[in-house]
Amino acid sequence: MKRGLIRVTFGFFAVLPLVVASCMVNETDDIPDFSEQLQKDLAAIDSYLASNNIAAQQDPDGFIRYVLLRHSTDGDKPTIDSCVTANYQGKLMSNGVQFDKGEGISFPLNGVIDGWKIAIPLLKEGDSATLYIPSGLAYGYYGIEPDIPSNANLIFHVGVTNVGSTYRTTNGVGSCN
Repeated sequence: MKRGLIRVTFGFFAVLPLVVASCMVNETDDIPDFSEQLQKDLAAIDSYLASNNIAAQQDPDGFIRYVLLRHSTDGDKPTIDSCVTANYQGKLMSNGVQFDKGEGISFPLNGVIDGWKIAIPLLKEGDSATLYIPSGLAYGYYGIEPDIPSNANLIFHVGVTNVGSTYRTTNGVGSCN
């Protein structure tokens, strides 16, 4: 009896890694390659801009399209290490549905989506712009259901109201100093 129990226990632990490994199989065939998806997204954004007669600029790497709406001549320019306060509205490019909005929202720039990390440093305090963000530099393949679907290109209207160096939270409200 003791020997049978040892065999069963040994067999269980011998098979367990195979069972666990089979449960952890990652079906990456459905997840698009980042570079391929980026090219599709940029083509879709460029098509959207052309069909809506929007003349947009590009960031130096060509990943973000943006339209400067208000240009400040003397505002501070944020860096990736800055704290930024902004008013913004986020919409899906596919149908214009708003998924987020904020006024006077402060955040450390290094803690937001990659598209904002690229685009916000193109602006100065006092500037406002419309940003066209490809899905891979936003919420990517996974999106944030139900509001932001998989591979959604996004449009943000952003106004930078303050650039600081330190992010602080007081009573659950963030601010830049």
